Amino acid sequence: MHQRRRGWRQRNLPFEAGQAVGAGLPYEAAVAAISLNAAKIMGIADRCGSIEVGKDATLFISEGDALDMRTLQVTAAFIQGREISLDNKQKELYNRFEEKYKRQ
Repeated sequence: MHQRRRGWRQRNLPFEAGQAVGAGLPYEAAVAAISLNAAKIMGIADRCGSIEVGKDATLFISEGDALDMRTLQVTAAFIQGREISLDNKQKELYNRFEEKYKRQ
């Protein structure tokens, strides 16, 4: 149960790195901390963690700053070079009711 409670924090890792930038960590070091350095710690840096020829092509494309929760808008994501769907129930409901409840 303890592990389950901590799991939700993983999705906030980029924003935690963004907070570290606000506290003085260089931007490039914050990006490396959540990409290449994390892959090195897990022992998979030969396959993941940076964009290089021969690596898995596990990455995302976004509008806005990936370290800023206010501007981040993920537009595409790839795992081992294959695009994954970003659709989910919340997006479906938002799109369905957007017009109905649009502010006037």
